[in-house]
Amino acid sequence: MNDSVFFLYISNFLLIGGLPIIFFKQGQKNIRWLLTALPFFVSALLLIAGYVGLVSSFQYQSYWQMQTDIIATALGISSNSLISYTIGTHRVPLHLWHQDNDQSDHIVTYGPYEKIRHPFYTSFILSLIGTFVFFPHIISLLMLVYGIVGLTLTAHREEGNLQKQDTHYRKYMKKTGRFIPKYFTSKSKSDINNITSDEISNP
Repeated sequence: MNDSVFFLYISNFLLIGGLPIIFFKQGQKNIRWLLTALPFFVSALLLIAGYVGLVSSFQYQSYWQMQTDIIATALGISSNSLISYTIGTHRVPLHLWHQDNDQSDHIVTYGPYEKIRHPFYTSFILSLIGTFVFFPHIISLLMLVYGIVGLTLTAHREEGNLQKQDTHYRKYMKKTGRFIPKYFTSKSKSDINNITSDEISNP
């Protein structure tokens, strides 16, 4: 196992796990939050177990190992960078995931939100994809699938709440992708920015 890539992903999972402390507003870590966070804890533990030799990944040929390490590095750096970029976009902390009283005060449509509605979740998915690429194992594959499904359900729930809170949000949804950008749209950047004059939102 490549030491540099391993420590990149451990730092990535530490950053993700630390978000409720360093960025999100404090809230109750209920069962929905725990179920959504589960794949990141499991993936980190899997990498640690692989690093110390308790479990083994599917074996690549030496040539492909180098290629997959490069791809995993790019995904890990992208995840960390997107998390940092998204944090820097906000001027106030967001509500913690899955709070029953989770209410958004404003909508952000600039920075990473100009293209995707849930940049935090995109960065989380990148980390799970990178983990599977770096350490291919039945557990890392299951955590990838589980994580995507869990974050999709979470995003769907949040979007339903935001549509009730802000009549402009449905228009914003038509012009942006949930986790990946929508490149083919008839609306311009100024149209997106004019959806609302508010600045800060819960993604």
